[in-house]
Amino acid sequence: MQKANISGFTLIEVMVTVAVLAIVITVAVPSFGNLLAANRLTGQSNELLGALALARNEAIKQNQDIVFCHSNDLLVCENAPAAGWRGYLVLRPADNTVIAAGRLSSANLILLASPAVNNSTRNNVNQVIRFNPQGVVRQGNQEAVLNGVLRVCTNVASINPNSRDIQLRSGGRVRIVQIHNAGCNAPANLA
Repeated sequence: MQKANISGFTLIEVMVTVAVLAIVITVAVPSFGNLLAANRLTGQSNELLGALALARNEAIKQNQDIVFCHSNDLLVCENAPAAGWRGYLVLRPADNTVIAAGRLSSANLILLASPAVNNSTRNNVNQVIRFNPQGVVRQGNQEAVLNGVLRVCTNVASINPNSRDIQLRSGGRVRIVQIHNAGCNAPANLA
């Protein structure tokens, strides 16, 4: 009789492999989750920056006011709740035509406005950012310039920096600045 040659893994080899795999998973999974949360934050900030740029470009192109405002239903501008914006509109107020609309991409993201944006009112709706036909950002119905901030932050504690400030300057310039903001507080006005 001939003896069969059986090959395979020993119990010790399997246990070592499982232990190494467990260590790799323990280290990699939280880091991957943080990477996803940071990418969501950056993506949402860039989406809002694009919507503001669209509003400015449409105001210049159409030679009329275009507004960027909070909206829950993505149909009309409305006051944002104290907890922050959930959606936004780019709207031509002359005929209430919605040019673009969007929502925050994750429940872990919070969008808050500075006092200058919060107090910018148009037709009894607060938090209206208006671009005039010259592409200059103004406060609601007024001709006063608007220097304000929209802050997108995440409540995922391990992300640093956890906030992106979208700064609106009176000349129509818009830029994103990364900051760390413990607690996702509302931003202050620009100096």
